[in-house]
Amino acid sequence: MKLIKQKEKQKIQVHRTTEGTIFEMVFAVLAVVVWALVILMVCRAPDVIATHFDAHGHPNGYGSPWGLLVPSIIMTVAGVGLLVCAYYPHLINMPVEIKTTRQFELAIRMTRIAALIMLLVTLAIPMTLLAFATPQPWPVLGTLALMLVVIVYYCVLIHRAKTS
Repeated sequence: MKLIKQKEKQKIQVHRTTEGTIFEMVFAVLAVVVWALVILMVCRAPDVIATHFDAHGHPNGYGSPWGLLVPSIIMTVAGVGLLVCAYYPHLINMPVEIKTTRQFELAIRMTRIAALIMLLVTLAIPMTLLAFATPQPWPVLGTLALMLVVIVYYCVLIHRAKTS
């Protein structure tokens, strides 16, 4: 990694590292497994499923299980976008100013972990509606809570690393 000062904002050139390659390989393998499970769940689902619920958890909208592929595709594309963003860390919007190499390293790692969690959200969406006898919100809520914990944890680490 090399810090470059450009127009009063530090930019960093990120080159391929072993860590980055491992994250990308894990992402690719996980994506294949997740999409195999998603397609399996959608193929085994009934022709009409509940797709929307009111505040009390009662279904008030129905549709085809194939409609669940749209948000799953969006989450997968967002995960790929996060992996790409890891190579441009100066574009990552952080609540603290990133000045040191260590802060950039932590922001890059946080972004890569968030990409993996996005794949879990990809799986959680159809799981919420198809994997149980009655729809359960915990798969989506659990993965979003995990994402929040990871982001807060890394933001604290990045803030503490400002003097490194």
